[in-house]
Amino acid sequence: MHIAWYFVIVGAIISASVFAYIRRKLRASQILQVQLNKEFNALQQEKKIIYDFLHDLGEAFTEEIDREHLLRIIITCARKVTVAKGAAIYLWDADREKLIAAIVSGTFPPPLKVDNVVADQLAARTEDLEAFLRLEAIPAMSNTVIGEVARTGIGIYVERAELDERFPWFRQKPLQTETYLALPLHYREEQLGVLALANREDSKSFSKADFDLIKSVADQSAYSLQHAQVYSQLTEKKKLDHEIEVAREIQRILLPSSAPNIEGFNCAALNIPAQQVSGDYFDFIQIDSHRWGVAVADVSGKGVPASIIMAMCRSVLRSKAPNNSSPAQVLREVNRLLYPDIREDMFITMLYLIIDKSGSLTLARAGHEAPLWCKDHFKHIETIDAPGMALGIDAGDVFDEVIKDVTVQLSPLDTVVVYTDGINEALDDEGNEFGQEQLKAVLREAGPQSVDFLVKTIVDRVQNFSSGHPQNDDITLAAVQRSD
Repeated sequence: MHIAWYFVIVGAIISASVFAYIRRKLRASQILQVQLNKEFNALQQEKKIIYDFLHDLGEAFTEEIDREHLLRIIITCARKVTVAKGAAIYLWDADREKLIAAIVSGTFPPPLKVDNVVADQLAARTEDLEAFLRLEAIPAMSNTVIGEVARTGIGIYVERAELDERFPWFRQKPLQTETYLALPLHYREEQLGVLALANREDSKSFSKADFDLIKSVADQSAYSLQHAQVYSQLTEKKKLDHEIEVAREIQRILLPSSAPNIEGFNCAALNIPAQQVSGDYFDFIQIDSHRWGVAVADVSGKGVPASIIMAMCRSVLRSKAPNNSSPAQVLREVNRLLYPDIREDMFITMLYLIIDKSGSLTLARAGHEAPLWCKDHFKHIETIDAPGMALGIDAGDVFDEVIKDVTVQLSPLDTVVVYTDGINEALDDEGNEFGQEQLKAVLREAGPQSVDFLVKTIVDRVQNFSSGHPQNDDITLAAVQRSD
């Protein structure tokens, strides 16, 4: 009887132990299942964040790319996958001497030490912190993690930043760095900048897994930023090309398409820009019923700025030329009106002449190349010199005193050629100038044909001479010949 009870008691004890063991196993299994579910959900969340990130990047490239929007997509994804309190993207400046915060999100500790009074304000308002960080550039050679990653191209993650001297200490808790991730943004050999993240929302340290994950984000981000930059440059180039084409068309309209029919004279002129638009200018202006003005000008410099000054010069000249028989007086008024609007490093040379039916020619020279006077059927060629200085250099007192009119009487078939230095200073592939003597040789050869043939031949000879060497200046010339 006692033995039977013994076995009953032993069996009960064993059963209780087994049941307890099974319960512990079930509980452990349940805990493990909960943990696995958490990890699975976390992985699913990371997967969704990455998927949304890639989707948003793709969407950004289907429209006109806004770099600020692209940076916002990148930094939002980076903070989500790492649960970071703050993040920033630093990009190189144009000289690659410092890094500038292109975007800041959340509470991102300043990489450099800040005065306590300023730090108190930054800790109180994230808007002030963001504005401050955008203005505070990081020198490339600074002892900061951002500077180091930018220089070396190697990512860094710091679990305990309070032990790292590269991070400044702040008494303000929001500005203290606890843990840190910094990844280079590079596409092939191009170093773009750094993606940096500071502190976690759960107060844990960043892990190697966080580092590996954010490295993938940084690599994809750099690819997108590089292509956005290229796309932006192409867009700007297309816009600039369009604007230049518009400027070229406007200039084409402003320059005479052909020389006018002037009683007693044959005239011709040509303009060949060195770039898409020209800083040279020529014009024919009717003064009154029996006189015409002919102008050739050269604005210092080339391209769009010079073409704008040229358009201003044309407008002022045309407003002052009618009914004024003195070229020098016209240029005095032109200089007085243009001077306030011309930069110190710019000026305009101009030759302005007036011809009348009697065959007389009066000219004034504002620092321009002296015109060539071809006589006796181009057998004799001489310069017509006249005193003067370039427009835009002096407000008026000196200019007005120096410039003078010079008058000559043209015989039948006498020709006056006015040109810019793009002709005589044209260079061949050995650096030799075309020069005035070669110009005179072309005049003697082509002059007897016609003024149209003459100007075209001069341009052809200059361009052939410069073959193999880029045209370094605008080419402009005008020819005025008294009829026989």
